[in-house]
Amino acid sequence: MKDIEKLFKNLCCSRCKNDFTQESIKIIEKKNNILICNLFCHKCGKDFGNVILNYSANKRNHPPLEIIDGPPAINADDVLDAHRFIKNNLK
Repeated sequence: MKDIEKLFKNLCCSRCKNDFTQESIKIIEKKNNILICNLFCHKCGKDFGNVILNYSANKRNHPPLEIIDGPPAINADDVLDAHRFIKNNLK
């Protein structure tokens, strides 16, 4: 996958800030254009788990991946609300 540097150019290791390269990805399974891969930093060894890529070797241009922000982090109030809900509804 020669395009890996291009795909991951906007992303870096959250531990050591090293760029991802071809050595950072290990293909676990491939089915048509779907690749299940393990992503890790080849410099510091941090494992980012598995990623799923829709990758076509015939496609000439693969745009860089973008960071998608998830929901806000769970805070103490969320934990207390969950505790109250479980206590009151799962008796």
